[in-house]
Amino acid sequence: MWNDLSEIWKTAFEEAWISFKNGSIPIGAVIADENGNIILKDHNRGNEEGVINRNISHAEVNTMRRLDTSAYNPRTLVLYSTMEPCPMCFGTAVMANLKHLRYAARDPHCGFVHIKDSDPYLKGKALDYSFTDDETEFIQLTIQSYHELKFISMGARCDVLNEFRELKEEAVIVAEKLFENRELDNLAKTEESFGKVYDYILSLKES
Repeated sequence: MWNDLSEIWKTAFEEAWISFKNGSIPIGAVIADENGNIILKDHNRGNEEGVINRNISHAEVNTMRRLDTSAYNPRTLVLYSTMEPCPMCFGTAVMANLKHLRYAARDPHCGFVHIKDSDPYLKGKALDYSFTDDETEFIQLTIQSYHELKFISMGARCDVLNEFRELKEEAVIVAEKLFENRELDNLAKTEESFGKVYDYILSLKES
């Protein structure tokens, strides 16, 4: 439930909802210090006007490039993302010396965290990168599957959706149910908080 989430995760998902409203891939990111204080937040801006090189305007990179390393020691900070980082975002986190990462959902399509345990260079970095839990993964994969369904309805391939289905079928089933009447699109046009959207999506899993 929404009220059980930390303020960090609430903020990350609220950022993801901003992306969704803007027609971008719904992913949000937060950088917090070791005490849980939020330093920076951002979201995927791939569909926003005025953004140069939209293909690399990912939530994690957008957040990390604004980090003032003269004011903070990146090794003590934690990067939170609602989705497992892609190769670009993963590599940026490593090279930014961000040793701690938490992600709300695994990404079977282009998630890159798995490489930390096999690459000799990365194994020496002692990276503390880990997946959070089943509930947050269900929510993230539901809203991201919904996003995929919008593109599929316009003729895009369904490869990514199929990979999501293999990982967490119930998320795709709920996304398909919501997409029938464009429920998330309608909610995005209102002032409804993402907290209520989160709990509503969760209730569909349990029904």
